[in-house]
Amino acid sequence: MASNLATNNRFDKLSRLFSRSLIPFALLVFATPFLSLLFYASMNTDDYLYATNACPVPPATRSVIRASWLNYMLGTGRWLTSIIHGLVMTKIDLVAFYGWLLLAVMLTNIAALAYCFANFLRVSRNQALLAACVFYAAWLATVVTPIEGVFWLTEAIEYQLTLTTILILAGLLCRSRHTTFSYLVLAGLAIAVPAQHEVAGSFLFVCLLAGVVAARVQKLETRQWWLCLGLVALSLAAVMFSPGKALQFAQGHNTRWDFAYVLPYAKHAVNLGVGWFINPAVLISAFCMPLVLWPHAESSTESQYRPPRLLALVGLGIMCILVVEFEAAEMTSGYGTLPYRTVGWFQFVFSLLFVCVILVGLPELSQMKFSQGSRIGLSLLLMATLLGSGNFRLAEQDLRGPARSYWSSSVARLRQHGASLQFDQLPRRPALFRPTEIATTPNCWVNRCMAVYLGANTVVVKDPSERTFNCQPCVVKDPIQTSDCFP
Repeated sequence: MASNLATNNRFDKLSRLFSRSLIPFALLVFATPFLSLLFYASMNTDDYLYATNACPVPPATRSVIRASWLNYMLGTGRWLTSIIHGLVMTKIDLVAFYGWLLLAVMLTNIAALAYCFANFLRVSRNQALLAACVFYAAWLATVVTPIEGVFWLTEAIEYQLTLTTILILAGLLCRSRHTTFSYLVLAGLAIAVPAQHEVAGSFLFVCLLAGVVAARVQKLETRQWWLCLGLVALSLAAVMFSPGKALQFAQGHNTRWDFAYVLPYAKHAVNLGVGWFINPAVLISAFCMPLVLWPHAESSTESQYRPPRLLALVGLGIMCILVVEFEAAEMTSGYGTLPYRTVGWFQFVFSLLFVCVILVGLPELSQMKFSQGSRIGLSLLLMATLLGSGNFRLAEQDLRGPARSYWSSSVARLRQHGASLQFDQLPRRPALFRPTEIATTPNCWVNRCMAVYLGANTVVVKDPSERTFNCQPCVVKDPIQTSDCFP
């Protein structure tokens, strides 16, 4: 009898250990090819531009402040992003540390997610970190493609660091008490988000406005919300009314915004929103969250913190507004469809709001008592979803296939010296890496920026091995806005 009892206890301990280690093991297996590929990525396209502080500018006037000022006056108006690009990409050896910088951006996203979860749901740091890894893995598995937002440094800084700033701001706002220092940090973050990207600034403005209303209804302190709302509005106005934005709008769309023009964009935005809403990986990750956030639900008490259910309705409303913002961004982008990096940004925010709506709108999840079999079943389902995703398969194939040879050939290019450089064609490009866009014409803006970066007069490829854009000579009047070189 005693031996049977001891055997059962040993089996229970092993099953609990197995169920608790299954999700971390799945995340580790899923992350391995993506993390490895980070260190096989190399410079391409806009990286050369920002690594040289806008190559058409005379060398004597190249500086971080000069490039940021030109961006504000003639380009996108995102002055803080330009400063970050300049400080990071001109001061660090991108050939040697490109992968480490990409990894740093990824880790800041995960750390900011964990901070937001910890403050919003009042859970421990370890539980919040595991939940952040689960959500990030679900997004990485389902994002339209990680080519631009994960493996391209220029856009990872511009889009993913914006998410980091928003998440830290959200986590700080969730704190019940604030000091003078925390108010200063809130003010700095509120100014920073629109200065990094106007789409993020517009989204944050809507969130803060909803937060003010929710705080008033719940009779909570609203000073921090009003402070952030006012500063975001001022910072967003400074970007949207910058001379660079005025030039963009003046050169922009002459299409009449009637119903026939707006309807196709609205349908596309709604279809994408529905697709994100019913995404299997995001759904499964949302219902796996109780396993990592509240692993000991059977020992929880009634005093456990639960965000008010009103926030679930607020979150649903913001999700709808986010779809409308996506439609507006697509109509005004001039591309017809938004770039992958922008779509990935919207998908990240939409999916995060959806997960939070489930956790807040169904507080019973925090009290559910899962059997060991249920825990193992959900964990295995999450593992199968992540490891069966298209992005994971591509990453695994790239890692086993062309990534190493492509990286070594790219680095060999960047180590060359001379006045006139001619490059041989690269090996087959990995599916998750961008084309280099180095053309056979030395006057192309990418070639010119790469030449400045390498200290050469001209660089060309002898025989391009991959599709290149019909790149025209760069327009000196607008050295930052590289899209002028793309028809």
